[in-house]
Order: sequence, then C-alpha cells, then structure tokens
Amino acid sequence: MFVHVDTTSKRVVFLKILAAAVLLASIASLAIYHFFLAKSGSDIVQLVVVAPRGGKDMSIGHSMFTGARLFADQINRAGGVRNRQVKVLEVDEAEEPARLRQTLESLLQKPTVIGAFGHWSAQTLAPVQDLYARHKVPLFSPAMRQPGGEPADPWLFQTAFDEVTEARFLANYVRNILGEKTVSIIREQGAAGETVARAFDETMQRFGTKVLSQWTLDPASPTVVADLERIANEIREKKLIGALFYYGDTMLGARAVAALRQAGVRNKVVGLRNLATVSFVEHLSHFWKGAGRVNSALHGLLVTTPLLFDTAGEIAQSFRGAYIDQFKHSPDWVAATAFDAAKLLVTTFRDAPIEENDAPDAAREVMRGRLTGYDRAERAFDGTPGPIFFDSNQVATLTTMVGVYDGGDLIAAMTQLWPIREEGVSNYLEEIVNGRALYVNDRFMYKTNVVYTGVRIEKIAALDPSANIADLDMTIWFRWRGKFDPQDIVFGNAVTPVKLEKPDREEQSDDLSYRSYRVSGRFFLNYSKAERAYGTQLIGAVFRHRILNRNNLMYVSDVLGMNLTGQSSLTAHLRASNLMQASGDGREGGTNLFGKLKEVLVGDKAGIDPLVDLLVRSRVLAALSGWLIERAWVSQDYAIQTSQGAPQFVGYGKPTPMFSRLDVGIVLKPDGIEARDFISRNMFIFLAIFSFIGALLPIFLDRKDRGEFWKLQSLGLRLVCWPLLLLSAGNLSLDYALNNFSTSSIDTLLLFYRVLWWLIPARLVTISLERFVWTPIERRTERKIPNVVRLIVSLCIYLFAIFGVVAFVFGKTLTSLLATTGLTAMVVGLAIQANIANVFSGIVLNLERPFSIGDLIKINNLSGQVIDITWRTTRIASFDGQLVSMPNGKVSEAEVHNFSRANGINTGTRLFLDPRHDPARVVAWVREILKELKEIVIHNDDQVPVVFFVGVECINGHWVAAYDIRFSIPGNARRRRALQELWTHIWNRFQGEGIGWQALAEQLDPTLRLQAAQDPAAT
Repeated sequence: MFVHVDTTSKRVVFLKILAAAVLLASIASLAIYHFFLAKSGSDIVQLVVVAPRGGKDMSIGHSMFTGARLFADQINRAGGVRNRQVKVLEVDEAEEPARLRQTLESLLQKPTVIGAFGHWSAQTLAPVQDLYARHKVPLFSPAMRQPGGEPADPWLFQTAFDEVTEARFLANYVRNILGEKTVSIIREQGAAGETVARAFDETMQRFGTKVLSQWTLDPASPTVVADLERIANEIREKKLIGALFYYGDTMLGARAVAALRQAGVRNKVVGLRNLATVSFVEHLSHFWKGAGRVNSALHGLLVTTPLLFDTAGEIAQSFRGAYIDQFKHSPDWVAATAFDAAKLLVTTFRDAPIEENDAPDAAREVMRGRLTGYDRAERAFDGTPGPIFFDSNQVATLTTMVGVYDGGDLIAAMTQLWPIREEGVSNYLEEIVNGRALYVNDRFMYKTNVVYTGVRIEKIAALDPSANIADLDMTIWFRWRGKFDPQDIVFGNAVTPVKLEKPDREEQSDDLSYRSYRVSGRFFLNYSKAERAYGTQLIGAVFRHRILNRNNLMYVSDVLGMNLTGQSSLTAHLRASNLMQASGDGREGGTNLFGKLKEVLVGDKAGIDPLVDLLVRSRVLAALSGWLIERAWVSQDYAIQTSQGAPQFVGYGKPTPMFSRLDVGIVLKPDGIEARDFISRNMFIFLAIFSFIGALLPIFLDRKDRGEFWKLQSLGLRLVCWPLLLLSAGNLSLDYALNNFSTSSIDTLLLFYRVLWWLIPARLVTISLERFVWTPIERRTERKIPNVVRLIVSLCIYLFAIFGVVAFVFGKTLTSLLATTGLTAMVVGLAIQANIANVFSGIVLNLERPFSIGDLIKINNLSGQVIDITWRTTRIASFDGQLVSMPNGKVSEAEVHNFSRANGINTGTRLFLDPRHDPARVVAWVREILKELKEIVIHNDDQVPVVFFVGVECINGHWVAAYDIRFSIPGNARRRRALQELWTHIWNRFQGEGIGWQALAEQLDPTLRLQAAQDPAAT
C-alpha cells in the first residue's frame, strides 16, 4: 500500500529538530564558557610590570613589557594556569613618584595579582619598595642596586648583580684577559657613579694598572655636548692609551661613544650591561653624525651582559624565535629577563600548594616560600640564560658574559670567565699559576677559550620518520685562538660515528686559526627535548669536544660567519614606530632618525628568523617534498658526561666532566593548512560541543522507520558532524597531550588521530551503501541481501582505507602490499570463483527479475514452478514432481520461458461435424460454451476465437465441416484440463441439440460402419 508523505511538513519537522539541537548546543557552550572559559574577576591571574613607557629608557620599557607579554600569551594559548588566564598589567615607571605610588597601591591590593616585575632604575624602586612588602607581592627587579645598605627585602628578588660587583668583574677582564695596562674612566655625576668608578679603580690598581684620567658628566647639563667634545679632544691630544671605562645611563653612554668615535678616538670602550641593550643602540644611532654607518661606532665596544644568544641554549633560542614571530624583531637580554620573571612567577603559582579558598596573602606567602627554594644549582630554575637560582640575599646567581660588538652585532668575546664550583678543583693556586684561572670578586674563575663554530646544513638528503632517521649533508667550521684540535669531536645523535678527517679548507690569520669540514652522515631525529608541536620533526646534529670540557672550551655559534646579520639581540630590535615616538623626547633630528636606523638594519628582514630565511634560500629541502621549515636554531649548551676513567676527572676534588655542546636544530612541519592556524582553542571547544550533539542526533532520527524516514537528513548530519568532531576533539586532545605527555605518547596519539581520518570516511561510505544501495535492492527484490555480500563490500572499502593509512600516514609504499593482497585475492578468487559467479548472477537475477517465486517457467528442458530464489541457487518444482536446485550462474546464461508473465498461452483444437449443420449456429454454440469455461482465458468478449475458416474438407473420401477453435489458457500445465472441460461442454450441448458424431465417424472410419451394421444397438 502506498502512503503519501508530505515532504513540506517533513522538512519543517526536521528544521525544528535541528533548531532544538542547535539551541541545546548553544546552552551547553554558554555553560562551559561561563564556568570554565570566561576569565573575569577571580578567573584571571595578573602580573604587574613596571617599566618606562617614554623618555630616554622607552626602549627598555618596551623590552620589559613585550617579554612578559610573550609568556602570558604562550601560557594563555596553552589553556592558562589553573584554568585561569594570565594578564599583564603595564605601569609606566616614568610617572611622577606620587602618581606611581598611587597606581601601584591600587593594583597590588588586588587579590588576583600574584607577582610583579620591573623598575629599571633603583631610584624609582626605592620610594615604592615598601608597597610590595606591605601587600606581600613578590617583585623581580633588574635594577642594579649598590651592595650593603638596607637589609634584604624578603619580597624583593633581584635578577641582576649589583653594579659594583659587575664593575670589579669587568676590571678583572680588562686587565687579565685584554691585557690593558692603563685605563681611563668616564662616568655619570652622582654617588652611584663615584662608588662604581672607585670599585673599578681599586680592582685595576690591585693588578698594578694605572687609571690615567677620570671625567665626570652631568647628563642634565646644557653643556654636556661640549664637555664630551672636550674629553675626546683631551684624549686625542694627550694621546692617552688604554681602555675607556664608561658608567652611566644609556643615553649619556650613546652620546659619549658617538663623540669619541666622531673625534677619531679609537681606544677600546668597555661598559656594564646597560650598554648591551637596544636602548643604547637606538640612542647611538640617533647621535651618530660621523662618516659611514653607526656600526663603525659600535665596533669593538666591549660590555658585560647576562645573556648572549650566540652562546645560549635551546631555551633561549626558542624564546628568541617566538619573540621574533610575535613582535617582528629580535629581543635583547632585558626582554629575556622579563620573560623569565613572568615564567617563574606563573610556574610557582601553578606548582605551589595553594587552594582555591586560600586568602591572597596566604597564597603569596606560599609562593614566596617556593621562590626562596631556588637557592642552589641543584634546584635552579631553567631560564633563558641557563639555570637561575638565588643567593642568601635573594640575588640571582647568573654567569656574567662578556660581549663585543662586531659592527652592529653583539657576539661573545673570545675568552669568557667561568665560575669554579667549590667542589670543582682541589688546588686553585695551581690553576692560577698555569694561567687557567683568575680570582675575580672573591671567587676563582676559569679562563675559558671561545671557539666560534658555524654549521650550515647543505641538504637534507632523506627523511624517514618511521625509522627516526635523516641523512644530512653539512659544513662545519671553527675559528679560534691558541691550541685546539677541532676535528676531535663526538656527534651525540649520529647513527654511526662521524669523524672529521681532512679539512675542506684551512687558513691562518695572525693568531686566528680557521678550519672547515664537509660532513655527511645519518642522524637520529628528535634527539633532544626541544619543544615542538605534534606532527613536526626535529632534524639536526649535536656535538661536543671529546676531551676538553666546559672549563677549557666553549663553543659559540658563529652568527657572522653564518651570514645571520640581524640575529643579534640589538640591531634587529630597532623599530620605526618606537623611534618616531622617541623623536619628541628632547633629542634633535627626529625626522632623519628612521633613515639612519635603516642603515643599521642591513640584511635584516623584520619578523623573519634569519637562520630560517637562510635555510629557505639555500633550498636545504630540495630533496624532500611535503615539508616546511617552522623554526631553526644554533645553540650552545652544556652536557654532563661520564668521565670514562680519564685521570683529570677521577679522584677527590676533581671536577665533574661538563662539556660545551653545540646544537643545530631544524623543526620541520608538514606542508599544508592546519586548522589550528586560524581556529582558537575556545573555538575548538565550541565546535566540539556542536558537532558532538550533531553526531548524537542521527541516532534518534534513525529510530523512525528503521532509519529510512530521515535517511538523507541523518546521513547529512553524520557527513558534517563526524569530521568536525574529529577535527576539534583531536586538536584539543593533542594540545593537552603536548603539555602533559611525553613526545612518544604525543606521536602515538597523533598517529591514531591521522588513522581516524581514513577510517571515519570509510564508515560513512558503508552507511551510505546501506541506505542507498542495499536497502533499496532488498525492497525491490523482497529478498534479504546475504551478509556475505555486505561483508565483502565493506571489507573492500576498509581495505582501501587501510591502503591510504599505509601510504599517507605511515609513509610506506604500497607495491609489496598490493602485490600480496592481489596474490591473496587471486588465490581466494580461484578457489571460490564458481560461488562468486553464482552470487553475482543472483544479484543480476534479483535486479532484473525475469521470474518470481510461484511463476511457471521453462529453463532449457526443465519446466516447473519457481519455489525459491537465493543469492546462489534457484529452486524449481518440476511438473513431474521433482525439486530441482539450479545454480544462478547457469540460470542467468540459459533461455528462460516465463509462462506466468504472459497474458495466457495460446492453444486450440478442431471440431469436425456433418456439413448438413448450419455453421452459424455451430459457431454461436461454441462461443457460448467458451464463455462458460473457467480454464479458458477470454481476452475480448466481442471476439470469441471460434473460426469456420477451414470449411468443408475431404477426409478418407468423405466431406466434413471443420471448425478451428482458438483460445488462451493461464499456463501450459492447464492445457489438458482446459481441453477436457471444453469437450465435455461441447458434447453435452451438441447432444442436447440433436447433433451426434456416430454417423460422421462411420463415414470417416469404415471399421465403425461395419460395426454399426452388425450391432445396431451400439448406435
């Protein structure tokens, strides 16, 4: 029975159901956003950053703000801390003191504030320092304070040495490393300048070095330019030799260096860490009026600094790469310090045993206790410059590096001073006598030779992620002073040992030696714990010297030799926007400032990592396809290795062997568009909610009419929601794994995620076949399709999906798999080919339906009635009573006569009568008889098939009237019954009309006439 369904009402009902599902998903999304994602009030934690927004230290403030902001953005993208977002509150340190105190008072009392960082100047910190202790807010400050004085503040953690300690360190370096026997001092007027200059002078005098002159400058004086010109002329006229030590702020230092260089003074200029900042370089680029670029004024300037990126490890390189990506210029050590302070505060808040209901003061007390726990090297915090821990006065114990400007780039000096641990050596005097150590700032320090090392990846020849191996072709070179065997190195991630044999190039220039080697080998991937996203591969090499440890040798990445101009933390930091703002701070020539600074930025592309740009231009991935370079680095780190019984490392008081290690790394990512590139984490959560509810809806829709009523709608929902659910849930799971699981676990999860992208479409195809192929066939044929047919087709679909997984997920070729599969299919096919032929013939018979159950058919010589039709055989009950099962393959090839499908079988007989009877009456009688018969099929009442077309014919010499009777019967099996019924009715009717056949029979048959004459009674 056909039932009409109103498609309009059906569509309206579905839209209502869909709207209800969307409403439910929206309510769930709003609830999750309100209770878990919304970050307002108590759902955020805040960091206060106090730094100058304007004035002469504007660039310093920019570095402090951006460094802290970078970490906040990173932790927020990863889900925040304790399910809270991190927000940076920026305070202008250059505000008037009373206003600054009022601003800090209102911010520090907020319960969401967990810590603070800032105060570049100790003068701005002093008036407000009590606020941090009163509100119990931990403060990390880079302000270099004078030693002694007030007792240590338990809430103040200093991230820099005091200036006196650093000045003494620099004096030791100038005298004992540079060998300067005379010095002069240019300092800023004031008590701080006097104290620092005295400390520098006293240290120099201890080694017999004379301070020839000392000049004092007032940066606020209107005659400061004339004073600088006077000092420069005095140095040039008196021909004063030796180094010039400068102490003061960055603007005054830039004025001094510019004046000295423009006047032709070529003495080496040395200074403290404030000259290693972007602020100093920006000011110098403004004040420089000499010939050529400002690089000539910078060249040779020697400064102390807590961080040099060419000597820094992978943590610093990752920070630098992320900073360039976000802010489109390179960072300096100030930005790195702000980043570390924010990271240390947030990490401490995350790991501290703080409950949700704890009072803010109590929570901060717990945090301070955790911060003071970083009090030794064994419990240090991993920062960008290396391990960070605090001494008893809560001053960060960091290694002071010495950098030198090579043109516009700040690189490591060729000799560094490395602190000797108390347990590291048994005889300090012996080390000093042998020239391997110095006594600096009341401690012994090694004189460590710096070897500038460059690595250039020429080609990545092959990449096999499944085997975790890549073939690399690279060039390695060394530039050094003194005795050194560069070829005696050990590659930590080489599959087989790689040795440096004959140099590809070797040169000697004065006291500098240079060697270059070409290296080819096979290296393990993902050899370090470098942070990388899922699906990426870490390729590179890591090596160390086989014998010389960290006390004797430090590898430094040769940024100049690798043509990474702009990689330093200073020159690439110059920004047009900040510089144009700075033009209004009392300096002249603001309109030409940007033009001058462009001269400094030679070869630097803002926002592009120069190493990545170099690798791309060198086409190192020419032999690979489907990969892109995400980031790259060349970093220096330290590795603790076993002594292997070496005498210098075995025994009491002998140092633990720690080696300088150079690491060149490239992170490759698949070439393609990733959803995470334009979909945020919160959007993934909302997308997962909507797609999950959308994936559940077809389950309820399929309950009506066994899924046939809403078959298009439910399949459409699955086609849309299943991929979206996999996309969103997969990315969220991988993000969570990236922050909580090991690299191997992440790779396993990623593998499963990629496999699902093949299996889910296969499942959708099988559902579509069930909806639009198998079920319609069953309805049409009224026969259930065998499960074996469904299974074979489904297996084929999943087999193709598995082929895709093998080829595109595991990266394997399909040749052997296809050959094996084809051979197996051939063997199985040969074994069951007859059955397969019968099954597919059964499919054809069910589709074409030449006969149905109950039909009377004739196949070849077999006639009978169809009893059953399966997918392999057709069963027929023959007319002689046998049950015959005939394979469908033979049935499909045979000639089939279907008697039941025809309107009737045409047959007939002849009627012979005496010619004396009226033909019209005879025909009328026969027609009446035919209408009464049940076994006869009458097609048309007006044309009963009785014809007197034969007429009278002669049979055995006698004339008879012949009538041809044609009629149809339902089937051949009923022909006898139809004739029996016909002749019975004819005999009865004709006998009743007085017509008999005896006389005619006697005429036709002589034997009958003789019998009639002999026995009249028989008639």
